[in-house]
Amino acid sequence: MGISFAILGVTGLIMWVGKYVLLPVIGYTLFAWLTQLSKNLHNFVGPLFVLSLLVFIVMYAKDNIPRGYDFKWFASAGGMFGGKHVASGRFNAGEKVWFWVGAVVLSLVVSVTGLILNFPNFDQVRAVMIEANIVHLISACAVMTLSLGHIYMGTIGVDGAYESMRYGYVDEAWAKEHHEHWYNDVKSGKIKAGTAMGQPGAPQVQH
Repeated sequence: MGISFAILGVTGLIMWVGKYVLLPVIGYTLFAWLTQLSKNLHNFVGPLFVLSLLVFIVMYAKDNIPRGYDFKWFASAGGMFGGKHVASGRFNAGEKVWFWVGAVVLSLVVSVTGLILNFPNFDQVRAVMIEANIVHLISACAVMTLSLGHIYMGTIGVDGAYESMRYGYVDEAWAKEHHEHWYNDVKSGKIKAGTAMGQPGAPQVQH
């Protein structure tokens, strides 16, 4: 889902603002080739993103249900006020907002409007196509903007976050420091711990 999201974001921007940003730099011939490639990638990768998004939502919806302790996370802005990490579940309150607003609402809007634009052979009238195009553009810009913060926090913003996404595991010390409520559920047996398949480091749990 992440790879298809990145491809759609880049190709969409090329088609939207490329003639203002890229055309003066690379010229008509290369820009025409790049735009045609972007259009084809956008059209064929779009349905793949929709399918992966639905799977993603089903897999993680239950872990993103708001809990009472999420309000403490918001009250301290995720630890920015108070100088220490705030206990959270498998996903903290900020990640839950990203999930429901970005992955569910905005991404589903992008998906539905994208399918309307991608398959114009179902008797959509011109007005519907125009409206879908506008909604698709606005919602895509919104979700891409929100994703910048998510990408930052998942790469260089939080130490160990990228490894957890890449391998699917974190060591116990990291889990306890960043997601203590989830860590306690794993240790108590309420949630089944994963087995780190050959991953280095301390004892690990599946993230």
